[in-house]
Amino acid sequence: MELVKNIAEKISVENPDFSNCINVFEHDLKITGIETTVRFHYLKFDGNKKPMVKALADTLYAYIIDYCLSAKNREETLTSRQSTLLTKQARSLFRHPKISDDSPDKTGEAGETLLYFLMEAVLKAPQIVSKMELKTNHKDEVKGSDGIHARWNEELEVVDFYFGESKLYKKVSDALTSALKSVNDFHDVKMYEHEFNMVTKHFKYADEAVKNEISQLFINGNPGTNVRVNHACLIGYDYNGYDDVLSEPHSKLISRFEYELRSNAESLVKILQEKFEKFEKKHLVFDVFFLPFPSVVEFRKAFNEALD
Repeated sequence: MELVKNIAEKISVENPDFSNCINVFEHDLKITGIETTVRFHYLKFDGNKKPMVKALADTLYAYIIDYCLSAKNREETLTSRQSTLLTKQARSLFRHPKISDDSPDKTGEAGETLLYFLMEAVLKAPQIVSKMELKTNHKDEVKGSDGIHARWNEELEVVDFYFGESKLYKKVSDALTSALKSVNDFHDVKMYEHEFNMVTKHFKYADEAVKNEISQLFINGNPGTNVRVNHACLIGYDYNGYDDVLSEPHSKLISRFEYELRSNAESLVKILQEKFEKFEKKHLVFDVFFLPFPSVVEFRKAFNEALD
């Protein structure tokens, strides 16, 4: 386990890229009955009081090589030419759908890329399988979870594996319902066995020693004594609070926004608590990222524009 303890060294996302676009909203809200960490974030405002949707989309685009392509299949330090070719290769894996309120993005690729970004930057859990590059056709959907990440838990002395679920909906309740249904189905069909096998077969990094250590954590596709299963859920939703503070002076913009967000956060945790009370698999562990957008459709459009 000595090598796995250092797995955080594989993180690609750099902290300034996260903090340049996204703020952390501190709170003391809790979920009972199921082990859950609730995280609230929001988009930073630029100098004209506009939420930084495009800046976030462009930042995610800068990571598409890391997100889409295994480190073992490329040089550690890329030349300009190699970077250009790999960026083209990574871009080709996305589906670039047309997006509108009437025809929303069903691929979820913007949200999945954002969730990868959050799991690395916030949870300090590097991606360990590049699922995008395993698609045989760019029009295919990635099967199973929306991402596989892992980190060493020093306190419990276990490897925390995170299976991602990204849901960007207009209504937060719909996003939560969809996320929990996906997690429930993931376990009902024992998809975790397939995903754990993917870790041993398609480990992202050119480090056979670490791969072998991780492989020994599983017993025929099942988690062993040193493995804990977690689900990281990104819940993106439309929130008019960004528009509501436009009339505030710069000096009061953030304090007013966070004051209003506090009320929103309390109501969302209440909704999540109610949904968890009906959720049967209470042995699981959750990290739930709530991230309000002025419009999830506009964020998806901005991400696709960055790809194009």
